Amino acid sequence: MSDPPYLTAPVKSESMPKGIPYIIGNEAAERYSFYGMKAILVVFMTKYLMDNSGGSAPMSAGDAKVWYHLFNSAVYFTPLLGAIIADAFLGKYKTIISLSIVYCLGHLALALDETRLGLTVGLTLIAIGAGGIKPCVSAHVGDQFGKTNGHLLSKIFAWFYFSINFGAFLSQIMTPVLLDRYGPHVAFGVPGGLMLLATIVFWMGRHKFIHIPTGGMGFIKETFSKEGLKIIGRLCLIYIFVAMFWALFDQSSSAWVLQADKMDRNLLGIEWLPSQIGAINPVMIMVFIPIFTWLVYPAINRFFPLTPLRKISIGFFIAVPSFLIPAWIETQINGGELPNIIWQIGAYVLLTAAEVCISITALEFSYTQAPKKMKSLILGFFLMSVSIGNLFTAGVNHFIQNDQPSFKADVNGTYQLQLEVNDGQATEVSKVFITVGPEKEDTAFFESIREFLRGLKQNDASAGNKSAPSKKQPTANAGHLRAVPPKQLVRLYGTATKGDYNGAFTYRWKFLEVPEGSKVDGKALAKADTRNPQFTPDIAGTYRLRFTILVGDTVPTKLHPDSGDVVVSTPATSSASVEIVATKENFPPVVKVDGNQTIPLNEKVMLNGAETFDPNDDDLTYKWEFISVPNGSKLTDASLEGSKFAGPTSKLKGAKYYVFFAGMMLLAALVFIPVAIAYKPKEYLQEEEDLAEDESKAEVA
Repeated sequence: MSDPPYLTAPVKSESMPKGIPYIIGNEAAERYSFYGMKAILVVFMTKYLMDNSGGSAPMSAGDAKVWYHLFNSAVYFTPLLGAIIADAFLGKYKTIISLSIVYCLGHLALALDETRLGLTVGLTLIAIGAGGIKPCVSAHVGDQFGKTNGHLLSKIFAWFYFSINFGAFLSQIMTPVLLDRYGPHVAFGVPGGLMLLATIVFWMGRHKFIHIPTGGMGFIKETFSKEGLKIIGRLCLIYIFVAMFWALFDQSSSAWVLQADKMDRNLLGIEWLPSQIGAINPVMIMVFIPIFTWLVYPAINRFFPLTPLRKISIGFFIAVPSFLIPAWIETQINGGELPNIIWQIGAYVLLTAAEVCISITALEFSYTQAPKKMKSLILGFFLMSVSIGNLFTAGVNHFIQNDQPSFKADVNGTYQLQLEVNDGQATEVSKVFITVGPEKEDTAFFESIREFLRGLKQNDASAGNKSAPSKKQPTANAGHLRAVPPKQLVRLYGTATKGDYNGAFTYRWKFLEVPEGSKVDGKALAKADTRNPQFTPDIAGTYRLRFTILVGDTVPTKLHPDSGDVVVSTPATSSASVEIVATKENFPPVVKVDGNQTIPLNEKVMLNGAETFDPNDDDLTYKWEFISVPNGSKLTDASLEGSKFAGPTSKLKGAKYYVFFAGMMLLAALVFIPVAIAYKPKEYLQEEEDLAEDESKAEVA
């Protein structure tokens, strides 16, 4: 018995199409997989990334932001390719099913391989799969409607967006916990499972959907007609301005996550993970959609008639202060304060309000402005605005990075260098030896493949080994030596990693030593069970404290299932100490340089003294210079790149970074006003067949 034929045109009806529940279910599960993966991506790259030998090889914050936004750019560039395939050749349904399988394989690569190879393969496949289906899914929603139920489009696009954010909310709450407790394999594996579920749900709705036939040559003719090119040009002008919003919005998963890591994240009695804070966005979306639809827009419309472009314009202006709040937060952090995460939540509220005005409106507007054979293509151009925005952000983050101190050796031998650091009153130096060996053949690509295969063999061997692998131990860090004036409030900065242990953190601070005559004791240490307690030194002298972390339940007990013995599980612990010196005297800088290196002749030598600090928090100046070079070398101090920097630094430090993007958004909002006024919209909706819903239609080839 053959499958029933597909419906090829919207049915004349005033009710909701039957295929909508399958589309909504698919979108919720797919968005869970995508946003869950994205939520932990920056944290994974900066804390969990491994090299081919199994050692830790995390990226810098700057490099992670570049990678993240380049990936985001790729995700929103490929929709254009997916749209062409769907509208001209395969149709939307077949395109979605095919690319969903590629999407699943990308999640599998991330779950199995924690190296840059796995990261590259996984993100590439996800960019192709997730990006390729995006315009097709959105256009597929619109294809289910004709003129008689077209009035429901605004409502269904709102619910479509609601499902996106419902899935995003769940994943952004749960996936960071999975990464924190179970590591990257599980944290990336669960979103992969949800993507597989999304694919199955969409396949189940195949006979409920309206399958609009492919355009073929009609698509080509319509696209390159005078009217088609005019529509593309007009809409792309709008999308250029929308791109600036996305340049800001997608930093909520990169720059804002890194900022949250430096804030007080205690809220409602819970210490939230940095990557969990972004869950406020989908929550607010679900709250704001009905509020804006039934309250805000009707209220404004009474005094100022709202068109789609006017809604978008309002959203642009709302986005500006959403980046001024992080600028203020960064100012507080750089001033030694520890602002509560509630301030960043306020920024999320504004950013989300802007998103409702811009993204939902632009999605619906793009569909209605697209000729019927160009629906996916136009939505592909709309999604490319996200790509352009992220490409802009990645480019900014790349170009604002100061040159890392480095040089290119010209002969084999030993190069001796030093880093000189001055705080305005004292100068300290640290030396490093660089041994340059024979020239290395350029076989990096093939070597990475070999290392990957060796890693698979090792994993197989480990699986057959009955002895349990050693666990990576947790690590506590209490911060560095600090010199502060007596009777000035001091905030402590503890950080920790869990290693391979599960369960929640428990923090403990205590005094190990106080100056003779000091009345400071444990009671003077406020919030001693948090990462960031504080106290006030009452007299001059050295105050030494210990920071201890416990991972897991404090003392869980249970009966052994066989013997009935009581089993006590001791939590994994790690401790570190720090000295706070209460004095008005100046302490010299503490210079820390990465250790001696041995590298091939043809590789660039990277120098790093980024962990250098000043106990008094004075501004520092840096100078790298050669002490000696091998015989035959012609290198001088002038051969050093970035010699005035300790390590990777940014030209837009602190608040300046956020002010820059806020300024760009304000400029775009102002210029957009005359563009919106000049635009003349024209709607295109799919034609209906005047037939009963259950009547058979010709099958799509």
